[in-house]
Amino acid sequence: MPPVASTVLARLWRVASRPEVIAEGYIKMKTRMFALLTMLVLVVAACGGSTTPAASESAAAAYKACVAFDTGGLGDKGFNDLAKKGLDDAAAAGFDTAYAEAAGASDYESNIQRLIDEGCQSIVVVGFTQTGAAVAATKANPEVAFALIDGTWNPLGDDYTDGTADDNGAYPANFTGITFNVNESGMLAGYLAAGMSKTGKVCTYGGGQFPGVTYFMDGLDAGIAYYNEKNSASVALLGWSAKDQKGTFINGDNPWGDPAKGAELAKSFYDQGCDVANPVSGSTGNGTYEFMMKKGAYSIGVDTDQALSLPQYAGTLMTSNQKGIDVAVLDTLKKNQGGDLGGEDVVGTLANGGVLISPYHDLDSAISAELKAAVDQLKADIIAGTIVVADYYK
Repeated sequence: MPPVASTVLARLWRVASRPEVIAEGYIKMKTRMFALLTMLVLVVAACGGSTTPAASESAAAAYKACVAFDTGGLGDKGFNDLAKKGLDDAAAAGFDTAYAEAAGASDYESNIQRLIDEGCQSIVVVGFTQTGAAVAATKANPEVAFALIDGTWNPLGDDYTDGTADDNGAYPANFTGITFNVNESGMLAGYLAAGMSKTGKVCTYGGGQFPGVTYFMDGLDAGIAYYNEKNSASVALLGWSAKDQKGTFINGDNPWGDPAKGAELAKSFYDQGCDVANPVSGSTGNGTYEFMMKKGAYSIGVDTDQALSLPQYAGTLMTSNQKGIDVAVLDTLKKNQGGDLGGEDVVGTLANGGVLISPYHDLDSAISAELKAAVDQLKADIIAGTIVVADYYK
């Protein structure tokens, strides 16, 4: 027998002849096995726990959320870009996303249909002018959730100006109308504009005459009227009468993306004495801002905080009348993903933070503490209901 083998056998014999050693080894082995099993259970449990968030993220990713943009398009630094931010926020939350841009009104129906064909489960349609296309798609696709920014289920007539109501039937369960009471925040902007005007003339114009535009202008008119009442003043508004619902509108094929037209209108109003302008016309208004800034006059932005989105015009933009479109888009998509496809209108107000005026930024020091305090008080009064905006459509 080799020496090594004989040595091993000798050691085994010594262990076998001592039962206490065998027992001790058995106990140690069981202890180690128990510890290993415990660790294995913990690892498996930890792995099992992590599957819940992964499954949740997968479910969110499987839900396809989409936006059909209005003319004016992405890069308008306002209306459409805000809706895009809401869609981007949804993508960051795990949603599968897609969108379509419209070069003109002829693209509305085909864009929405393309998104449906791509498997979109929720489609936010941006802009009142897309009402007809949104309504038709909602009726034809009850399994898809639709939302309309700046519109409701029974809006004004098809030409958007005749004052009659469309009868689209009962409010469907797969439609959400999203509107904003920018006449409330607009009243604050109007009061501020009246207080800052040196000539006693403020001006405005719109891209088209429908509620999503005229609510801005109504509020501006109401704010000026309230300022006149409180301060025994006679500041005038050029370009719009809330009482008569008549004013200056661009209309045509490109009312939302024509800065040259915005500059032309600004010059016309400036020549009439306007030194505070509030265009409601997408990026067309950029031409107005540039003109007013060169003249050392003031402007009021719309939709988003345009002193931030258009910093080159911060020297003219006192404030902006803002809509929380991005928040509304994200909230609606999350609601739809959770199984609630709609069936109601959602309204942004001063009280719920859906509308507001932006900080004064570069022009803060030009606005008196007294005027700022008056604007703050007006906001509180509108929220409390002691001031009703429509009472000042004069």
